Amino acid sequence: MAERILPGLPAAPGVATGRARVLAAAIDSGPVADRDEELARARAALAEAGAQLEALAARLRAEGRGEEAEIVETGVLMAADPALDAALEAAILTDGLAAAAALVRACAIHADAIAALGDETLALRADDVRSLGRRAAALAATGASASGGSAPPAAGAPTVLIAEDLGPADVAELSPDVVAIALAAGGPSAHAAVIARGLGIPMVVGAGAGVLSLDGDVLVDGDRGEVVAEPARQVAERRAVVARGPGRTRDGEPVRILANAAGSADVRVALTAGAEGVGLLRTELAFLDAPAWPDEAAHRAALEPVLHALAGRTATVRVLDFGGDKTPPFLRGTDARGIALLRSAPAALAAQLRAIEAAGAGTDLRVLLPLVHGAEDVDAVRALAPRVTIGAMLETADAIGAADEIAAAADFLSIGTNDLTADVLGADRFAPGATATHDPRMVRAIVRAGEAAAAHGRVLEVCGEAASDPRMIPLLIGAGVTELSVGAARVGETWERVAAVDSRDAARLVRAAANAPDAAAVERLLGQAGHAGGERLDGPGRIVPAGRQP
Repeated sequence: MAERILPGLPAAPGVATGRARVLAAAIDSGPVADRDEELARARAALAEAGAQLEALAARLRAEGRGEEAEIVETGVLMAADPALDAALEAAILTDGLAAAAALVRACAIHADAIAALGDETLALRADDVRSLGRRAAALAATGASASGGSAPPAAGAPTVLIAEDLGPADVAELSPDVVAIALAAGGPSAHAAVIARGLGIPMVVGAGAGVLSLDGDVLVDGDRGEVVAEPARQVAERRAVVARGPGRTRDGEPVRILANAAGSADVRVALTAGAEGVGLLRTELAFLDAPAWPDEAAHRAALEPVLHALAGRTATVRVLDFGGDKTPPFLRGTDARGIALLRSAPAALAAQLRAIEAAGAGTDLRVLLPLVHGAEDVDAVRALAPRVTIGAMLETADAIGAADEIAAAADFLSIGTNDLTADVLGADRFAPGATATHDPRMVRAIVRAGEAAAAHGRVLEVCGEAASDPRMIPLLIGAGVTELSVGAARVGETWERVAAVDSRDAARLVRAAANAPDAAAVERLLGQAGHAGGERLDGPGRIVPAGRQP
């Protein structure tokens, strides 16, 4: 078949090629023998869909993806909406539809009513209601997950997912094999597109019904908004993402760009964008529903696919960061968190350390300890794994106060800015917009960590959201941070922002920021220095510095 281009709209940037996998929803529209029984089946499917979304939102929040969790959580509320239930009841008891068809119709009616209100924000919710209907219908029809369809390709084969439309939850729980998305319908501002951009998955929407008949190799160009059927090899190669070289400031100072990851998909996206490795691999997410501490075999099974992809590169594996909002059932009621909780279960800690050493044998392996309180935490882990490079996460004001002794004991330091900002400023880390990492109190804490790292010749990494914040990058570099670990989708833009910073100017800027009276004053300093983060978006995901035309 000759190459064919199907134009659409760019929804998430990037370019990827894979085998087409078309999702087709099978809706049972046959006769209904018992309408009351059918209504009960439909309601059960809707409740199960809501429960799935609730669990997914909890997982996203545990991964630090609060915005995406909030988007998914709206589906939980929709599933319990009395107006939706009334429409479902009418579709089955009055019109005699089967459960799956009734769910799709009821959600479509509800979505149309929301869209008719003329509010752009509510219109996005309308798309989510339709997605909820498809998910519940799939459960009612087959009992399978809502992402069912044609059989998936062999494990590891890059796949382009093709569908009429997708909801945010559908995108959030995609298989790691999915490298791109092409939709016949949908819009670039839809919640599904927001999730795709966060995951670094190229996405084209509004490509028309023609995409639903695609087979074989497909290229998705999320920058141009094109879906290419049977792409010529030269085209695919010409559009392939070119990996960047090592990160450097404008004046040549090295700043390594690493990635935060939870699985193989994150690693793949990050390395393609030019990350030099992983600065934070979360290990607890695979075990949030565990009935007991995972054993060595369970850890190896979870780690080996991810660390295999990092052969020869930096792999920073954080030990289980249980506690707080990431507490599995067997630990409910505990007040301990992070490394303190792990030290209370030395056999479990030793089992994970053995698994990390074995699985990461082919990498430049580092082990990261969460919520370190003092040098004794580092010493306790070193006694169990004396051959491993050990890093300490500074995530509390107390840890910053003990930064010098912690730096003396550890091989490198890492600042978890999400928790540290909340602790230093006395704020709720899960309250959107409630904290400002560029507050002078936080700047002083980072400077103190930088001084401790420099005094002991230690690398200082930042792995919280501040690592990709355009306001914070010059402040971090000025404070002595030499590694930034960011979300996989943020690697490219972080590289560019680092390249725009002069380290000498940054050092002067951070001193002024540390002595500023408040965050507003720091923002003024950043604005005067040209680092106010005043970018605007030129279409989905494309960053254009303020004052420049695209």
